[in-house]
Amino acid sequence: MYLIDEAVINEVFGIKMYAFGLYVALGALCSLAVVCLVRRCWRLKQGTSPVLFLLSALCGMVVSRLLFCLMNRDINMFEYLHAWPQVTGGGWSMFGLLGGVFLGGWLCAKITKQSTGRIWDVLSMAVFPAMIAERIGESRIEEFDLSRALENELLSNSVLALRGDEPRLRTYYVAAAVYLVLFIVLMLLARHSGRDGNLAIRFLLLFGAASIILESLRYDFFLSISFVGLQQVMAAITVALGIGLAVKRYNRPKSALSAAAIASVPMMVGAVLGLEFALDRTTWNKILIYVLMILSVSVPAGLGLQMLRQREEGSVAQ
Repeated sequence: MYLIDEAVINEVFGIKMYAFGLYVALGALCSLAVVCLVRRCWRLKQGTSPVLFLLSALCGMVVSRLLFCLMNRDINMFEYLHAWPQVTGGGWSMFGLLGGVFLGGWLCAKITKQSTGRIWDVLSMAVFPAMIAERIGESRIEEFDLSRALENELLSNSVLALRGDEPRLRTYYVAAAVYLVLFIVLMLLARHSGRDGNLAIRFLLLFGAASIILESLRYDFFLSISFVGLQQVMAAITVALGIGLAVKRYNRPKSALSAAAIASVPMMVGAVLGLEFALDRTTWNKILIYVLMILSVSVPAGLGLQMLRQREEGSVAQ
């Protein structure tokens, strides 16, 4: 599938450009603006913003494309190496983008000799404008990033539905709205984030948990095996990484809270797999399934956030 063929072309000041690319470019500029605005609050060195932006953007694009090709069922790493640079075909991985962005942040921290955790805290907020714009831009690509056929009449007649023979949910708008909420939440948490890197861990927990639901909503033609979306697997790994870092910072590996947080991850994975099977292979009520899925992902995310909060309160008390 060549997305460039389905993309809408707009003309701005006499210049023809792809609408999707325009959204992505504007989102990237908004992300740069966020970095510039919070630089002083995080006590970053002068000149950090352009270095961070360039490294994160470059690494994000490269890793996003490579991860997409590695996970794509139609592209094999050994047989189709020539397909990797052909960016007009297939697509990109959102989690590859995030991984590349944080890799660029790590490189920036090493080059400028600053705290990696602090740089990652800044990126945890700055990535949201770019992701919101990217999801909205997906609306300019025909028949892209939609849900399974809707069975709920209320949703089928809502503004979020793409009407047709089989109404489908415009999941890109749902994702953009969720990203906006998470962006606001992290901005509020940033005022009391405590130790460098704590905000980034909160990002992993919240974004990973939310993405498990979002990736379940949308039908991923490219990155899926049977009823399991590979991006959803990456979201679960993101939550697990957040739990691991939270347990390490909590520094009480034998406590009941740490044990519960660690145990909640495989339990979440098992529950989500079972619910995904129910979505794909049964006629169970879809709304009930998603309520159960939200509860399943909320447990590890909540436990991880609780550990960070208790650790920060303990540090203040000391």
